[in-house]
Amino acid sequence: MKPLEEARSEVLSSVGLLGVEQVPIWQGRGRVLATDVVAPENVPPFANSAMDGFAVRAADVSAAGSVLEVIGDLPAGSSTDIEVGPGQAIKIMTGAPMPPGADTVAKVEDTSTEGSKVTISTAVQPGTSVRPAGGDVPKGQVVFTAGTRLTPMHIGVLATIGVGQPQVYRRPRVAFMSTGDELTPPEAVGLEPGTIRDSNRPMLLSLLEDAGVEPVDLGIIPDDPDVLRDALRRGSEADVVVSTGGVSMGDYDVTKMVLQGDADVGFWQVAIQPAKPFAFGHIGDALFFGLPGNPVSVLVSFEQFTRPALLKMQGARSTLRPQLVASAGETLETDPEKTVFVRVFVDGLEEGLPTVVKSGGQASNVLSAAAAADGFAVVPRGTSVVERGDPVTVEMFKWPESREWTDGR
Repeated sequence: MKPLEEARSEVLSSVGLLGVEQVPIWQGRGRVLATDVVAPENVPPFANSAMDGFAVRAADVSAAGSVLEVIGDLPAGSSTDIEVGPGQAIKIMTGAPMPPGADTVAKVEDTSTEGSKVTISTAVQPGTSVRPAGGDVPKGQVVFTAGTRLTPMHIGVLATIGVGQPQVYRRPRVAFMSTGDELTPPEAVGLEPGTIRDSNRPMLLSLLEDAGVEPVDLGIIPDDPDVLRDALRRGSEADVVVSTGGVSMGDYDVTKMVLQGDADVGFWQVAIQPAKPFAFGHIGDALFFGLPGNPVSVLVSFEQFTRPALLKMQGARSTLRPQLVASAGETLETDPEKTVFVRVFVDGLEEGLPTVVKSGGQASNVLSAAAAADGFAVVPRGTSVVERGDPVTVEMFKWPESREWTDGR
């Protein structure tokens, strides 16, 4: 059996980058930058007020109780050439540019007005409530480097600096299918004897969308060599083909039978649990990932091999899920011949002392335990038991919500 690290390294070494394109910023979420982004201008572009209040000279408000003459009103979206002189103030709104001569802002809560006079009730230090030009992002700064996968916050920054069409790597087109005569569509009403609903394709679609790709659904493919061969041919027009089922050692594993004659695909036994059977190679110019049939095995093999490869194709620097070290909240007995992925709850993140316990049954068909889990406790090969209280590495595929909403009742 191939060790996990060796198998993943072999997969990733076979993956190259896709081409580069420009996309509207509205379509940027999840895309990976192909070039560094350098700020073409300051953010903010001018010194402005962080508060509603009065723009003043700090020298005039060094003591509480200063009384100043109000000489103007400056709302956001406007500017003025009027200079604030000694003993003067301009009423200013949040975001409005600082007028000439003013170097600080007295917030409105600390003022009172009578006619054209304003009294500043507290002393105000120079620079108070003033956002300097370039205080967030100075012109010429490398804001994001190539390989950054864009989140909504990245998108907001790009908009702020005027990058409306970032250069990103192309999204791979990924054709995916489920195989097996036993499968019926998930929306089917009632089941024929011996059939089950196809959970793999809906799950794969979500996993693929989360990886930022363009999915192409080839549907459920029966255990018919000619039908499967045609589906694989159509799938090979994409960048990647992903199938589930039919890659093990059974007499009815049609995917393996068809591919052994028609494609450059290796069939591996990977030393992981679940998801030992795995196929990888090429169908024509397309990469091929043959995942097992059991749904938890699909999830594990996708997370360990397919997702990292898809992210690497798009230029992402980071391709694996984040990890943390937690304390085992119960004894975990595993197979020492394999790297074992235990589906677990994570508790205590807010306190900084996370512990993990199994989220349910660990059989490769028990998808409900994976749905309930926050991540995989990764037990390395050579370990037969993790005792309660021992440290264990957790690969997080979901971060639990950490604060509960309350209406005060």
